Amino acid sequence: KVVRNERPEFFEELLQKIKDFKPDLIAFSIVYSSQAFYALSLLKELKDYKTIVGGPAVNEKLINVSTQFLKDERELLDYVGNYKSDVIEYPPVDFSCYDLKKYFTPEPLIPLKTSNTCYYKKCAYCSHFCDVPYEEYDLNLIEATVKRSKAKHFFLMDEMIPVPRLLKLAEMFKRLNVYWTCQLKPIPLMTFDVLKTLRESGMTQILWGVESASDRVLKLMCKGTQKSNIEEVLKNSHNAGIKNIVYIIFGFPTETKEELLETINFMVKNSEYIDLVSTSIFGLQAGTPIYKNPEKFSITKIHEEERTVLDPKITYEISQGLTQEEATKIRQGYKSTLEKINKYPKTMNFFREHMFYLVSK
Repeated sequence: KVVRNERPEFFEELLQKIKDFKPDLIAFSIVYSSQAFYALSLLKELKDYKTIVGGPAVNEKLINVSTQFLKDERELLDYVGNYKSDVIEYPPVDFSCYDLKKYFTPEPLIPLKTSNTCYYKKCAYCSHFCDVPYEEYDLNLIEATVKRSKAKHFFLMDEMIPVPRLLKLAEMFKRLNVYWTCQLKPIPLMTFDVLKTLRESGMTQILWGVESASDRVLKLMCKGTQKSNIEEVLKNSHNAGIKNIVYIIFGFPTETKEELLETINFMVKNSEYIDLVSTSIFGLQAGTPIYKNPEKFSITKIHEEERTVLDPKITYEISQGLTQEEATKIRQGYKSTLEKINKYPKTMNFFREHMFYLVSK
């Protein structure tokens, strides 16, 4: 609708609520590109207000219709209060202003962020970390947030959490007697003992960044994982009593049909340890190591097509490996094979919070 210059659903109601609040400043955190459509519509109607945009999915079109673009919390604090410091003290997040009963989950499920950006910062396909330094938030403040919310389910939104930090979080969550989940990478440090400790602390589900079962592709991705480690970690996690959601990328530049099928066969072989498969076709993003050094990945041409709301659509040509179209066709051909692995409906890929709630019961 926004592309057709129409207003999205419930637009007038939301706009009026914002105006009734009489804010001095309105901030938009754009985490996903899908949020850009609604945000753009609101920003165009809020030209008489001071507006701020930020977040990993913000784009030039949003920046151009806002008052200010800010890249991190330091800039936000400086903008609103002339705050100058190398250290940020993050106050406990207060969810009391939200009516959690109105959210589309059977019970309140709170998103928590315990760190800033990713500590690893090497994956060739990722643009999330950019030039932002990795910081871990004070555990005392996180604990205060959990207590204040009075919720029992917490979904950690961190890009990646190192094992020593995970164990500290586990100690805190166990003491608070709550359930939690997060995204992790299947590395050797994820031993059975570590995963058992996580499960005993209330960790019921993990979203694993597996991506591929080809060691060559994993090395090219700079993923820092190996096929043998992935298999062991998934087994350990399952045996510890944790549900495993597996992220897979098909069609990574230079990936062959044989390597793609190697990944599918790996999942079939280890289906006992996998509860839900979440596959995607590789898409090139601006700012990533692949985008900056395409020749290394056999990308010969990059095309950018302007779009109405989102950043330009990026397509590319390759000199070897599967095209996106070929990878999509193979995935479709193995659709039933992949779906047989799932212990939960594939639609749970769109409702992971609901799945987390269900497996925590």
